Parts: sequence; structure tokens; C-alpha cells
Amino acid sequence: MDTLYIVLLSLLYYDVGAVQITSLRVPPAVHNGTGSAAILDCQYTLRPEEASPDSGLVVKWFFNNGPTPVYQWIPSQKPQELGVLRGRLNLDYKASHHASTMHRALYITNPTTELSGEYKCSVSTFNDEDFMIKRMIVFAPEKSFEVVQTTIFNTVNITCRARGVYPEPKIALFKHSNGEEREQLQGVSVEISTRSGQYDISATSLLDGDHLQSPTVFQCELRIPHTTYAKKKNLVYYAGSLSSYSNSLSDCASTLSQSLPVIILLTLLNFCGYRF
Repeated sequence: MDTLYIVLLSLLYYDVGAVQITSLRVPPAVHNGTGSAAILDCQYTLRPEEASPDSGLVVKWFFNNGPTPVYQWIPSQKPQELGVLRGRLNLDYKASHHASTMHRALYITNPTTELSGEYKCSVSTFNDEDFMIKRMIVFAPEKSFEVVQTTIFNTVNITCRARGVYPEPKIALFKHSNGEEREQLQGVSVEISTRSGQYDISATSLLDGDHLQSPTVFQCELRIPHTTYAKKKNLVYYAGSLSSYSNSLSDCASTLSQSLPVIILLTLLNFCGYRF
């Protein structure tokens, strides 16, 4: 009985790990359309007999849990690009010089946002199989980003807008005045819409001008989740201003001169830094 148990245990141990994926290297975040390649590498180990030409070794990649592979390689044959990756790969790329692992990786020549998602690498032989899954985000920064301020009677409207972002971003408004730490604004109204597969987002806060110090710095922060991408933009509010001031004196003068009477214009130009 003991001998039979040892034999069975040995056979079980022998079968474990015939094919084993040791590392799946997938870049978590890639910048959209920069022309830089993304390499997704599926590293695995085989027992000597599993590396032989008649072992039935096949490497497959799947996208977003799809039922059919988007890439397939059988040693001694050319790798195949399929589905969403057709025409998107460098099939000459070799991750190693070993006959049983050289075409294990995906070399995406120019990743774009539609290639964001989960990538599953599957390595199989006639006797065994292993797989691993990781996500890659191809993000697109905003095409435009602005913070504007308008005042009607004593209500100060601070609005931040970003357009053409992917994937869906997060946005927040902050303020800080002299001697105060940065404080996140509460009760901010956020609106999100989609256009051509990208996101437009805005955040609006209505504030009582009597409770604002002059000057007060408002800051808008735009982030793309699951990436390190973040963008900030500041706006300086002065009591009595009807609209936001540009950092450029000439821009400020141009904006004001188009909309205000001369007496008010001269007063507000002092805030822009002009002296007469």
C-alpha cells in the first residue's frame, strides 16, 4: 500500500508544472498613438519532452475574454495575427532565440485606444496547459483643458472642462488662499459625455463671493484612472472680477477690452498688472 501511494504521488508530482507560465509582462498603461511599440511577453517553462517538435506546443493570445485567439504560434510555423490584432503586429519580433519560445510575445507596433483591455496568454501541449491574464490601458490625454470663472451678481461660477480623453477620467476642483492649505471643493457638479469613443468631462462649482478671499487660487485636477497620468490647471480669482484672468497680460487686456465700458475696463486692468 505504501509503495502504491508513493508511485501515485510521484506521478502526480511529475505531471504538475509540465507547462508553466512564470511571468506575464504587460505594460499597464501606454500612451495612445505615439508610434512607440508595446511588447506583451509571456514567459514560460517546459519540461524537455514538452519542448520537442511533436509535443503539440501552441501559444495563443486572447483579447477581452474572446472565444477565439487574436494571435497564435506553433513552433516550426509562422505566427498568425488574427481579429483585432490583424495588421497591428510585428511578426518578425523574437522574444528569445530558443525554438520553443521565440515567438511567444506580442509586439504591437502602434497601440491605440481600441486595444485597451485584458490580454490572456495561453500555452498548451498535448499533455498540459497554463494561462495568465493581465490588463493594458491605452490612454489618450485630453485634446483641450481649461478652467473658467464667471460671476453673476455675487455668485462665482468655477468650471473646468476637458475634451477628448480616454478612458473615462476623474476630475476634481480645489481652492487655496493665503495661509490656507489646499482644500477640495465639495458639492461639485460633474458631467460626462462620450463622443467618437472619447470622453468629455466638466466640473462646476457655484460659490458665494462674500466667502472668498481675494485672491483665491482654484485648481482643477484631471486624472486617468489606473495610469500615472495627471494634469493640473490653475485659475486666480480676484474679488470683483467678472471673468477669469489669463496668465498673460496681453490676453487679459484683450478679453476685457472686448466686453467692458472704459471706466470699468481701466479699473480691472489694474488687476491684470497694467499701470497708467
